[in-house]
Amino acid sequence: MAIKLIATDLDGTLMSPDHITVTEKTKNALLKAHNAGIKTVIATGRTLSVINSVLKQVPFIDYIIYSNGASVFDRRKGNNIYTSPIPADAVRKIVDIFERYPVYYELYAGGCAHSQPDKAGYFKNKDLPQDFLDFYMKNIKNHESISRFATTNDIEKINLFYFDGQYYDEIKEQLFSISEIDCTSPVAGDIEMTSAGVNKGKALQEMCKELNFTREEVMAFGDADNDIEMLQFAGYGIAMKNASDECKQAAKYETLSNAEDGIAHAVEKFIFNPLKPKLIISACLLGENCKYNGGNNYCREAALLSEWFNLIPVCPECFGGLSVPRMPNEIINGRVLSKDGADNTQAYEDGAEKTLYIANENNCCYAVLKERSPSCGFGRIYDGTFSGVLTDGNGITADLLDRNGIRIFGESETAKLLDEFDFNI
Repeated sequence: MAIKLIATDLDGTLMSPDHITVTEKTKNALLKAHNAGIKTVIATGRTLSVINSVLKQVPFIDYIIYSNGASVFDRRKGNNIYTSPIPADAVRKIVDIFERYPVYYELYAGGCAHSQPDKAGYFKNKDLPQDFLDFYMKNIKNHESISRFATTNDIEKINLFYFDGQYYDEIKEQLFSISEIDCTSPVAGDIEMTSAGVNKGKALQEMCKELNFTREEVMAFGDADNDIEMLQFAGYGIAMKNASDECKQAAKYETLSNAEDGIAHAVEKFIFNPLKPKLIISACLLGENCKYNGGNNYCREAALLSEWFNLIPVCPECFGGLSVPRMPNEIINGRVLSKDGADNTQAYEDGAEKTLYIANENNCCYAVLKERSPSCGFGRIYDGTFSGVLTDGNGITADLLDRNGIRIFGESETAKLLDEFDFNI
C-alpha cells in the first residue's frame, strides 16, 4: 500500500545530535516525498514556539503534532485541527505537588512554554547541548506566579525538568497516581505529562480520520518512549538505531541513527526504492478460488503480509493438474488419496516440485501455507479418515520446501513470521 503520510519526531530522530540542525540529506529526502504528494508531519514534545528554527530548514512541513500529541496544527490553514488539554483538576494536583519541591517545571499552553523565573535555578542539565538550551530558554514566557497561570489557562502539557535525583522517585510516584494524566520520560530524569490517552499516536490517528488515510498508509519515525504509540499506530513504524529498547520493540522496522541520516535512508528504501523480500503463499489464502470445493480460504492477516513482502501465490494442487473443484484428498500411508479412492500422489508431487522451482527462482526463504492441507499443511494434517481428525505430519509441498531449507508458517502464524524476520533497514 502506498505511503501517504510521513510523521517524524524531532530530537533524536529528525534533528542531528546537536538538536538544532536537519542535515541536507534528510531534508532533501523529505522534500522529495513531499513533492511526490506525501503529507509531512512533525510530531514533537516541544511547543509550537520553539520549532520555528526547524521549520525554516524544512518549510514544506504540512502539519505539526506538538506537546506530545495534545494538539495538531494545520500549517496551511493556520489553526489547530485537534486539541486535548489536561483536565483543570489534574493540573492543580500536579502544580500542588511541584510547589512542595525545589524543582523547575513548565506549563505548555497556547503553543508556548510558560514558567517562573525564580525556579530556573533548580534546573539541572544532564546532557543537552548548551546552544540548544540557550535557544530554548529564549522562547519561554515567564510569569510571576506559574501556579496562578495554571488555574486560568488550558494546559496542553506539563514538563518537569529534574536531574539530581534526590526527590525524583518520590515525585514520580505521586504523578503516576493521578489517573487523569499519562506520563512519559523521553529524556532521563525528565517527566512529561499530558491528559490521559493523549499521545502522538492518538494525534496521528485523529489526523488520519481528518485526511481519510488508513494506518497502513502512514510512515512514522521515533526514538523515545513518547514515540511508542505513534510507531505502533503507523503501518510503517520505524525506530532509529539510537532509539530506546522499548521504542525498538514497538516498531516494525529499525533504520540508521539520526547521526547517520536514518530517515533519509528509510524514505529512499521504502518509498522510492521499495525492494521487498519475496514470500511464497498459498493462493487460496489470498482469496483465489482454487480450493477443492471451488471456494477459497481467504485470510486477512495473510493478505496483509503484502505490506512487508512481495507475495508469490501458489496452488500446488492446481500446479499438479488437478481440477477446480475436485474431490477432497488426504494422506494415507504416505499416499495422497481422494475420498473416492483415486491415487493422486503423482499430481501432488508434481505440484510440489513446481512450487519449489518457483520459490528458488524468486529466492524465497519463507512460505505461508494453508494449514492442515495434504499439500500445504505443516506439522498437523488431516489423518486420512475424511472425518476432520488431525494427526502429526506434513503435506507433500510443505515437506519438500522444508527439506530444501524454506521456513514454513501457517496462516495462524503470520505474527510469528514478522517477529522472526529481520526487518532492520
